[in-house]
Amino acid sequence: MKKRQWIISGILTLLILLVATFTFQNFRAQKKSTVGEKPNGGATSKSVLTDTFRVADITNEIRIDGRLTAYEKIEIAAEVTGRLVATDKTIKPGIGFREGDVLFEVEGEDARLNLFAQRSTLLNALTQMMPDLKFDYPEAFEKWRDYLDAFEVEKPLRDFPKVTDQKEKYYLGSRDVYTQFYSIKAQEDRLKDYRIYAPFSGVFLNVQKYPGALVTPGSPLASIMNTSRYELVAPINMSDFAYVKPGQVVELSAEGLGLSWSGRVSRISNQIDQMTQSIPVYISVSGRGLRDGMYLSGALDGSPITQAAQIPRTALVDQDHVFILRDSIVRKAQLEVLKRVEESVYVRGLKPTDRVVIDGVQGLFDGQKATDRN
Repeated sequence: MKKRQWIISGILTLLILLVATFTFQNFRAQKKSTVGEKPNGGATSKSVLTDTFRVADITNEIRIDGRLTAYEKIEIAAEVTGRLVATDKTIKPGIGFREGDVLFEVEGEDARLNLFAQRSTLLNALTQMMPDLKFDYPEAFEKWRDYLDAFEVEKPLRDFPKVTDQKEKYYLGSRDVYTQFYSIKAQEDRLKDYRIYAPFSGVFLNVQKYPGALVTPGSPLASIMNTSRYELVAPINMSDFAYVKPGQVVELSAEGLGLSWSGRVSRISNQIDQMTQSIPVYISVSGRGLRDGMYLSGALDGSPITQAAQIPRTALVDQDHVFILRDSIVRKAQLEVLKRVEESVYVRGLKPTDRVVIDGVQGLFDGQKATDRN
């Protein structure tokens, strides 16, 4: 019985050894050596899609948008004391006016009468000195007589006759006529402040004082806006800064209106917005249909990007590298990135014959074998 058990055990052991040996040989035959292989299956040729790109001077269109603001908005204030009187112009927010129109007038009859009185005093002083001039300075008498003949109390003073003799000058100074003359000229200039004229054509934005109100120097009267000239403030990216220059033409439009306007870059800010890293560009624009606060968008033809290629963003690796397929081997190349747009990148450093990998970039590495699907 024991002999039989030993025989069965021996047969089973032999069978187990044969099965183990067969299995080991089978696995050994299927296993490939990984010695010398690069990560990610470098010994395996990967299928990629490549393309070549033309190197040339590229037209650089820069998209812009922003809010329109009036180029001139000013606050009008009174410069004299008095009561506002009605003028021919209706004063209400939204009412338009022309350059040179009288917007506000302060009642100034007292000031005018006082000015007439000062001129009369000067006339009297000049008249009293004429006899002395006739005997002491006969060569000056004629010109001063002509001046008095043309003197009118209710008209602005003319300049005094030119004095060429020192004695004559001393004589006039002793009569205090120069002091009176310049005092009157100051009053004449001050009288102009009783009327406020429109410095440009525009509209009233708001009105603080109406006819009948008493005003003093510095009292705010109204805010006005120039409607003939506007300015668009448009932020541009730092990458576009080098391609924008004052004087460049910008085509602008308003969505939904079907209208377009031509503007021009008037100036570029020297300050960068710290939040957006953009630079404000100021564009002057004028034309019918424009309104303060209107949202406009458009395109600016920036300076051309010279000797550059436009490649898809998907081809870019590590911000400024691409993979180039040469003789079935992938090579990583660094480029100069000039500008990034929505789906493309403008770069410099490519040759027209370089086959750039545009699809299948994920997982590639320098030196890997690849086949082009083209």
